[in-house]
Amino acid sequence: MNLQEILDEISEKYPHGLSNDSVIRKINQIQVELFRTTFKINTMWNDDIISDVFSYSLPCARSSVIDVLVNDCEYIYQDVKKTAGVPFYYFTDGDELGIYPTPTEDNIGGLTIFYNREPYKLTTSDLSVSPELDEDFHMLLVYGALVQIAENFNDVAMVNNYTAKYNGLIEEFQKANDETPDYPVIEDVMGGLI
Repeated sequence: MNLQEILDEISEKYPHGLSNDSVIRKINQIQVELFRTTFKINTMWNDDIISDVFSYSLPCARSSVIDVLVNDCEYIYQDVKKTAGVPFYYFTDGDELGIYPTPTEDNIGGLTIFYNREPYKLTTSDLSVSPELDEDFHMLLVYGALVQIAENFNDVAMVNNYTAKYNGLIEEFQKANDETPDYPVIEDVMGGLI
């Protein structure tokens, strides 16, 4: 479904009189939440390391960072307000990422950040665009928006109805994307070679 079809579906299921901007704001909020919690897409970003520069702009929100590699060595996150227990680490401040120790040499492509990608923001200026969420689950955006719209009108029965449908689709999505193998797995409990 494209954005216009999603807006139409919402209006058909619960006539509301809200502006498209208001409904799209709700859809964007749901998309961000789904990408943060359920529909994670891992992405990689590279930057050059410059000698004597410890701070680099983040390509994402700091809560989306999964892993940081500096010159192919993994750095772990360290809160700068605590004593560092490791010799190499990274920290974040706003939209900046700091690495310690400060690099002493330039290295092209030496900084690699793995992060959970955030969805692009939907707007009223292009209603023909389709959300990035898996097309089979665009109804999550419909029911998620309907929950919030029904809350605006204090319609408790419809909030409960749409929440149940939303949660059912979340369960279906998680089953469809379950990476657990459907065959028995031999677990090495003794720590030796199998």
